[in-house]
Amino acid sequence: MKIEVTTDRLVLRVLNYDSAQKVLDFYLRNGSVFEKYEPVMGEDFYTLSHQRKLLDFEYKNIIKGIMVRYWIFEKDNPNKIIGTVSYRNIVRPIYESCTIGYKMDQEFLNRGYCTEAIRATIPVIARDYGVHRFEALILPDNKPSIHMVEKIGFKYEGLLKDKININGKRLDHCMYAYLANN
Repeated sequence: MKIEVTTDRLVLRVLNYDSAQKVLDFYLRNGSVFEKYEPVMGEDFYTLSHQRKLLDFEYKNIIKGIMVRYWIFEKDNPNKIIGTVSYRNIVRPIYESCTIGYKMDQEFLNRGYCTEAIRATIPVIARDYGVHRFEALILPDNKPSIHMVEKIGFKYEGLLKDKININGKRLDHCMYAYLANN
């Protein structure tokens, strides 16, 4: 498994608990925006100790082969996290599938960075983890996210009713999928 992937403009890196402050800074800068699209986080989510635990948990799951999270950095600013792309719920050998998630720092939107990061990491996950099917769950009103996954080649498969609890309310999500042989 590659712990670092580079593109023309980006460095995508798996992080360990030593990077918890950078991760916390990323969430503190963007938390109010992310909260519109994610389940409610616990009170301690925005603490250094929680981010250390979360990074340790994610690293252990990488070793188990059930998830990978790459943190996104600009090549010319390798100390500031500007986004993340994660591949969770990796199920093998029969399903050969996973769920993709992504977030970008609000300051770095509309630069194509998230698209670039996903295009660079899908082949790595397909090769190293044997994943064939990549699924993205997107709120129907999140037009920028829908546009991005469609540009990458994800196809709309339908609406999942009451799929995820966000801020105490179960919301419908659009199911998009990308097949590695596309």
